[in-house]
This record gives sequence, C-alpha cells and structure tokens, in this order.
Amino acid sequence: MTALPPQGDAQPVAAPDLDGAAPKVLFLHRGGFGQFEFLGKWLADQGWHVTFAMAGDGEDRKQGNIHIRHFRPRNLGLPRHDFRHVLDYAAVNCMGAAELMDRMLHDEGYHPDIVMAHVGWGVGLSVKQIWPRCRYIAYHEWYYGNWNWDKQRAELPADHVTMVGDRMRNLVIGGEFDLADDNWCPTRFQASRFPPKLRAQVRVISDGVDCEKHSPDPEARIDFDWVRLPKGRKVLTYATRGMEPLRGFPQFLRGLERLQSQRDDFDTVILANESVSYGQQLPQGDSWWLRMVAELDLDHSRIHVNSMRPREEYVKVLQASHAHVYFTEPFVTSWSLSEALAIGALIIGSNTAPVTEMVEDMENGIIVDMDDPEEIAEMIAWAFDNPEEAAALRQEARRRILEQHEAGMVFQQKRALLQAMMAG
Repeated sequence: MTALPPQGDAQPVAAPDLDGAAPKVLFLHRGGFGQFEFLGKWLADQGWHVTFAMAGDGEDRKQGNIHIRHFRPRNLGLPRHDFRHVLDYAAVNCMGAAELMDRMLHDEGYHPDIVMAHVGWGVGLSVKQIWPRCRYIAYHEWYYGNWNWDKQRAELPADHVTMVGDRMRNLVIGGEFDLADDNWCPTRFQASRFPPKLRAQVRVISDGVDCEKHSPDPEARIDFDWVRLPKGRKVLTYATRGMEPLRGFPQFLRGLERLQSQRDDFDTVILANESVSYGQQLPQGDSWWLRMVAELDLDHSRIHVNSMRPREEYVKVLQASHAHVYFTEPFVTSWSLSEALAIGALIIGSNTAPVTEMVEDMENGIIVDMDDPEEIAEMIAWAFDNPEEAAALRQEARRRILEQHEAGMVFQQKRALLQAMMAG
C-alpha cells in the first residue's frame, strides 16, 4: 500500500470522467481518509475512479485517478458535554455531506456505483436520498454501551448520563441499517458489540495489512537523532496514539517499574502522544505520564519517550523490538496490533477480547493480565531470556497475518464483493 501523494503534487479538482468505463466509488469520512485510504489507493491503481470526501476547509484536488473533496459542516449548537451533542453533531455532518453530494450530482453529473461511509458521525445518512440506485456500504467500528449481548448482562456499572449518551450515539449508528446494502466491520470482537439482530447484518472483513512495508528486519536498530541504543541491547517497546488507561498505559508502566527493579540489561522505547485519545479527558496541564512518573520509581535513563513518529521510524522501532507491549480494554482494535504482528514483533498482549482474537498465548505471542505488574514483568523477562522460543512465536505471528490479513489478498476480496454488489 502506498500513501496518497502530498498535496503539492495535486491539481485542482475537475468533474470526473463519466464515460462509464470504470467503476466509481466514493468514500465518506468525517476526519480524513481513515480506514479507506489504502483500499481507495489500491482500487485507483486498478483503474477505478475513486473519490474521498471529508469535512474540512482544504482545497478540492485531483491526484491521478483520485479526487479529494471537502464539505463544511455548520457550527454545532450544543457543547460537547451535553448528551444531545452526538445527535447535533451527526445532523450537521449529515447536512454538510448532503450539500456536497447534491452539488456533485446536479453540478457535475456524478453518479457513484459504490459509496462507503464511516459510521457514527452521520456523514452517510443521506447517501441513498441523493443516489437511490448506488450500492451503499456502512463501515462500522463500534456499538456503544456496557451490555454484553451474549451473556445478557452489563459488564460494568454505568451512570444514567453515560447510558443516555451511549444511547444517543447508537441512534446514529442504528440509523444506518435501513439504508445500507452491506455493513462491514474489521474484527469479530467489534462486531460482537452489536445487538444480535443488527449483528446478523454485519460482515466481518479485515482492514488488511501492508505486509511488505510491515515486515521483519533482523538488522534493524534503534538509531535516531533522539535515541541511539548499542547493538545487542535488549529493547522493550510500547506504541499507541495517546497515553491512557483504555490502552493500558498506566498498567504497562507498573509492569515496567517491576522489571526495571529486577534487571538493567534493557531499554524501553515509548512512542505515544502525551494526551488522551479514548476515555475521560484530564484537566489542562495534567497527563497520565505525569501521574505515573509521580507514582512510580522509574529509571528514566533507560526510558526513551517520543510522540508518534513518521511511519518509517515507527516500523524500525518495532523491527528492533525484543518485546512489544499492546494492552487495551475491550474497545476498537488498533491497527498497530496487526502491523506489529506482521513485522514479527513479539507481542505481550492483554487478556482482553480485542487482543486474544489476534494473539494466541504461546502460539504467536504472549497473553498476560495487564493489571498484574508481576506477570507483565515475568513474561517480558521470559521473552528476553528465551530468544529461540521467542523467534518461533514471531515467525508464527507473521505467518498468521500473511494468511488472514495481507492487504493484497484482502483488497481482492473486497473488490470481488463490490463487483458482485454492482452486478446484483
């Protein structure tokens, strides 16, 4: 998979070629290219006419077979802490996307064969009203709430404000099911969060992993302008968007404190923004990094922290890793997990459903209780001290990704589904 070219290489957008010879697909997303970037680029390389539409003030432009369009939502009428904000947010996004799609139809004569939208923000709710004959795919990531539909019980207690807020989110998500011709979800666990009647309509299909870009390199080293480690030094790694409990950041540091007290033959490299991406926000000037530094006795001379780095650097860090920690509470599975497995990193993963769907204990990684610092330290130490056994786990990790999630294979499957929908 190749990322989209920089904006400087683009030309101003023009009305697409409507000769009908190539399929036309429109991807709708609130925040950017999102999960659609690499599939869209691959389809464009196959000769499809691909359009990405997203919110923002950027200039519309054309890059080869790819058009990039923007819509501009109106100002929200409610503050974020108001539980009605979700519905207001979806309504203005829906209106902004509808205005763009209406212009594309009436001013440019654009008729897509396929439209795919990221669900939850309202951007796809008017697709079928604009283009009744297109095939519409709703891409689902999550159904909100703490209810386990299989066990018919709540997983955690929730206050009424949270319950009502989640219900408002799900009203927007549920509104897709009477519109969509197909519903896609990237993992079995994420699909399991939907009520059974909705889950029956959801197709589980991987996002796909670029296994060429994310591949092992036995010679990789930590050698950057911000950190250089000697060859042969053991490296523990952790990478996530934000430092937060939902992704097990405090739990990881508690395990690290325990391991540092037991041995000094390793360094730790952390790639994460000092912010909260998922979960309750902290007051201005506060962070989970600052809280854990105050709580724990860490040897900071052996911890190297930086924000998320360019992809090439991020891949190099994972290639050089001897043990890579990926923790999460039950929530959307990060791309970084499958990317790390493709690289052949040895995953030390949490015993939670998003992880155990991808990692089988002592088969292609190691599963631990992320709330048990002693077990975390013990299993990282095992990975350091048993290189031959660890190498076998690494090889199996990559083999399974190649077999089940390799991007070229996944994209061909998706193209076949799209072609079948257009022919139906």
